[in-house]
Amino acid sequence: MKYSVIPAGELSPDLVARWAAIQEADQALASPYFRPEFSRAVAEVRDDLFVGLMEAENRVVGFFPFHRRWGGVARPVGLGLSDYHGVIAEPEAEWTAEALMRGCRLVRWEFDHLLSGQAQWQAYQRNLEPSPIIDTSQKYEQYEATRRKLGGKQLYETNRRIRKLAREHEPHRFVFNTDDAAAFEAMIAWKRLQCQRTGVHDYFGLDWTVELVRRIHAHDSTHFGGVLSAMYVGEKLAAVHFGMRTSTVLHSWFPGYDDDFHQYSPGLILLIEMIRHACAGDIAYIDLGKDVVPYKEKFMTGAIQVAEGCAEL
Repeated sequence: MKYSVIPAGELSPDLVARWAAIQEADQALASPYFRPEFSRAVAEVRDDLFVGLMEAENRVVGFFPFHRRWGGVARPVGLGLSDYHGVIAEPEAEWTAEALMRGCRLVRWEFDHLLSGQAQWQAYQRNLEPSPIIDTSQKYEQYEATRRKLGGKQLYETNRRIRKLAREHEPHRFVFNTDDAAAFEAMIAWKRLQCQRTGVHDYFGLDWTVELVRRIHAHDSTHFGGVLSAMYVGEKLAAVHFGMRTSTVLHSWFPGYDDDFHQYSPGLILLIEMIRHACAGDIAYIDLGKDVVPYKEKFMTGAIQVAEGCAEL
């Protein structure tokens, strides 16, 4: 195996096409985080993103995107915004984590959302965590039946709030993917307020993060795009959610809602509408991201295992 490194901004159209072909052929890499469009968007707003190339028999068989830090330390593409990372490679490609890191001139790679099934990194994994998913390959009625079997009354309670909202205000209106600029700005503002209240790191306080999300929002192709979903009560925006999608996976990223509608759980109403839409289309599952917090536990139907750890030479 031959290894080399290039700045992510120098990926040629042929390399991008090769990357996309490998990703589309492997269901384990279905997340939009493994798409070349995601890494290219990050490279447009940061100059520290590189891509390790893996070649066998004069053919590129794998890609390894990473942020290079001082001293040969690497972080996953997207830094703290990355909910999935790893190597995008042909399943039969013969590579090792150690040879890849040497080929990329790295001494350390820190990860916290690594696909646990990538055997080459397993010696460096410290902890496994589930990333909850919602199976939307079935009809919505089947999803409801599945959730009833799994237990919990969250769907019943949320549907009750939908009726209460309609009685006390107006029936809500859902848009799966809107270009409403005001909704986009509200998502950022609400998310920043939530981070400040909870003490979570405010990623939207960083200029490059806001610009990255704007660029992804503007992207809309068959295999990759940003999705800004919105719920309105009358003409007033009540809840909004920004995520990324491939042709088969929708990844939940940044939800937010208007506190004026807090008693109706507008974020959960919006999630139910997103599930309905996904069940009626080609989305196989909605990924809710790592950490089984209460609302995820009450809507999920399964999970994908991701690993935390550090590979060090």
